[in-house]
Amino acid sequence: MSARNIYMYLAAMLLAGSSLAGEPVTVGQKGLRFSAAELSVAADQAIIFLNNDTTTHNITVVGEGLALNSGLQAPGVEFRVPALKPGTYLVSCGIHPKMKLTLTVK
Repeated sequence: MSARNIYMYLAAMLLAGSSLAGEPVTVGQKGLRFSAAELSVAADQAIIFLNNDTTTHNITVVGEGLALNSGLQAPGVEFRVPALKPGTYLVSCGIHPKMKLTLTVK
């Protein structure tokens, strides 16, 4: 396969992936809780964590060899997690350890 064909193939895959991606799922944060304790999403779905609380949070997503951290997330701010590979992830708040969510990606 020539370099030109490889580039065209990759471009087609990127375009196909962006048009086939599922709608993002939004998880709220209010009252020092996530809006769900458990969540299941498709592998092509991004997740948006919306801080609709009155306090700052710090979202961490850990699992399947991945560790993401939102940094300080002020009220009203979103933290977007891109589509993840299938598996189980633990989502928590680094500031409020009782805030936990089990995320299953299928």
